[in-house]
Amino acid sequence: MNKAVQVIKEEGVKVFFSKWRKGIMSLTPEQLLTTEIYGYSGQILGTILAGIFFIFVYKTMWVIAVILFFSLFVQFSQLVERYQRLRALNAMKGELIFPEETEGGLNGL
Repeated sequence: MNKAVQVIKEEGVKVFFSKWRKGIMSLTPEQLLTTEIYGYSGQILGTILAGIFFIFVYKTMWVIAVILFFSLFVQFSQLVERYQRLRALNAMKGELIFPEETEGGLNGL
């Protein structure tokens, strides 16, 4: 049984949605960017498959395939932008010094 269904059956819908809301609110920027990257990758794949479908199945509707082709540029640029943000975030994360990692804590800085 799915864990979400099990929680709903045992604790109720209100408890489930309060836990869900709490989990969504605690996502890190890295997790959000990674999810967006996977989402844009899926959109690009779906757009390519839809374009192929319209070209080969509906030969008279080739205009839709052209529109999908140009929308690929927008989707690809969004994917690249999110990937660059993730790389920049990871680079900044590596440069940060956290007080717990120094010898004297905050006094050791």
